[in-house]
Amino acid sequence: MASTTADGEAPKGEPAGEAKSEAQKLAEQPWPPRKDAYYSLIVMTIVVMFTVIDRQIMSVMIEPMKETYQVSDTMIGLLVGAAFSITYGIAGLPIARFADQTNRRNLVAASIGFWSFCTAACGICQNYWQIFIARLGIGIGESGYGPAAWSIATDNFPREKVAMATGTYGIGAMVGTGMAMFMGGAVLALVQGMPLVELPFGGVIHPWQWAFIVVGLPGLLWALVVMTTKEPPRRGVAAGEKSPKVPLKELGKWLKDDWRTYTAVIPASGMKQLIAAGQQVWGVTFFHREFDWSVSYSAVMMGLMTIIVSPVAMILGGKLSEYLAKNGRHDANLRVVIYGLLGSVPCLALAPQLPNGYASLTLFGVGIFIGTLGFGPGIAAFQVITPNRMRAQVSALSQFGSNVLAYALAPVIVALFTDFVFRDPAMLKYSMTATTLSMGIIALLLALQGLKSYGRSYERAVRENF
Repeated sequence: MASTTADGEAPKGEPAGEAKSEAQKLAEQPWPPRKDAYYSLIVMTIVVMFTVIDRQIMSVMIEPMKETYQVSDTMIGLLVGAAFSITYGIAGLPIARFADQTNRRNLVAASIGFWSFCTAACGICQNYWQIFIARLGIGIGESGYGPAAWSIATDNFPREKVAMATGTYGIGAMVGTGMAMFMGGAVLALVQGMPLVELPFGGVIHPWQWAFIVVGLPGLLWALVVMTTKEPPRRGVAAGEKSPKVPLKELGKWLKDDWRTYTAVIPASGMKQLIAAGQQVWGVTFFHREFDWSVSYSAVMMGLMTIIVSPVAMILGGKLSEYLAKNGRHDANLRVVIYGLLGSVPCLALAPQLPNGYASLTLFGVGIFIGTLGFGPGIAAFQVITPNRMRAQVSALSQFGSNVLAYALAPVIVALFTDFVFRDPAMLKYSMTATTLSMGIIALLLALQGLKSYGRSYERAVRENF
């Protein structure tokens, strides 16, 4: 019987049996050897750790930079957020289109080498605008790793295990956040009282700038380690063939036709990340201003808390998603994200209002733990419902929401509340609470409206094997 079309007719010039055979071949593609898949996962997780360290280290330096450059909270917010996000957003989509067509491993290696160089360069910048330019370079470099690395994970592991893989990447992200605070605080403590170091070509290195040099240089070496991993075959693409180039018009139509689902998994994740970015950027400064903890002690304590609670939450979030999926919940990934929002937003909004520093730190830890449950499933959510040929480009759109908008806006939104609403740096705690509540409510509404639609999108992806 030769019938493969909706009308019950075989495609012209192509026997149905052969067409079916080719589809079966693509569906039955072997997965990469487990040792290669897990080795790549470990190496890429450390890449993620480096990207977050290099991105977040500046948040520990807010008070030293304000003192050195004599600028306001809003100017610092632009440096920490917009300076990174502007180029990240501009470069993200074209680099992602490149990632859909070329060797993703090589792209990740080039990306980490470039952004690590720019991070180390922050250590010799002589004024606000020089460090602003170096921050722009970090944004360009980091825009290349995410779509490529997430696409690699999706081609290395079966659909139900993608949340585990992206959750493992998330461990790198959260450990990187903690390490940025911990290392930044440790460096500040070590260099306290250290004299300025004169540069041979003019200018000086301030003591706090050594943190950028210390965290930037190792990334240059890790770029070489990335080259020892293997590029996995692309799922749904015949051996020896390139992934077809997708016109932007086709990508736009795909997203438009399934707008409820993609609104739930991309803008909602962006709002969720905006909350996290606000806490990460201003957390150390909050403990310094509110409880008179030293900047170095605040950074070390927040870093340790993040390192301790986040990896456990990442693993549990991936396992919870996998458990729900195996028990027939096709909306498992998005459901875990919603659970995380429901539990974390109240904790993170209340934490700055507590009268004791250690009680506040503990509640921050609880909120971060619950919210982090949804990190891996949140990334897996759009990976597993998007065809391979456009997966990196959709990842770039997600990065635009989660990193560009979140990291551009979060530091500035908190700072604007402080500078123009409460008009007092000592009122930072109210700015953090206001940002968390407003963005948290928006994120929840966006995610909830697309929950049923997401389940249908997941079923389609399984049915059509992409």
